[in-house]
Amino acid sequence: MPDKQTEDQQEKAQEVAHKAASIPAPGPKTHVNKHMYKNRVSLPPEVKEQVVQKMQVTLASAFDMYSQAKFAHWNVKGDNFYQLHLVFDHVAEVIEEQVDPIAERITQLGGVANGTARQAAASSILPEYKVDTVAGMEHVAVLADALGVYCACLRNASDEIDDLGDGPSSDFYNQLIIDAEEQLYFLESHLEAGDVQ
Repeated sequence: MPDKQTEDQQEKAQEVAHKAASIPAPGPKTHVNKHMYKNRVSLPPEVKEQVVQKMQVTLASAFDMYSQAKFAHWNVKGDNFYQLHLVFDHVAEVIEEQVDPIAERITQLGGVANGTARQAAASSILPEYKVDTVAGMEHVAVLADALGVYCACLRNASDEIDDLGDGPSSDFYNQLIIDAEEQLYFLESHLEAGDVQ
């Protein structure tokens, strides 16, 4: 017969699980802070605001891309498991290193870096990861698709920010693009040429 302490612990665990199940997923109620702080960066306030809005999308997508690479890293099975396990982890590491600089550039321009997991889920442009994927090469293809979208997101942000007149922020994306596209190259190199195009 279970003792009183065990029953209390089970009851508490059920209470926590019930409360967690009732928490809404990211969606319309997820708050994104659009406040802009005044600063001495020599750009018109409306330009800073527009640049920050575009950078917020890349911040959310970077977080999402990182989590998708980690999902593949954790869940890959089958042939070449260990090699792909390491490849996916390296992709995650490279993308994770992009998150902080993007967030800090947003705050340098006077914005608030909206970087919680819920904000990222609500604002990312990446496709949903196919979470039923198991086999290694299937993960490679799914992750390459997502990374291709992420790389395009970085390029679009760079071009659009340049059009707004913020050359330094546009240039900031150049190394991010090179690093992300290198990881895309590594993934695509695992696929047959016919699957890449």
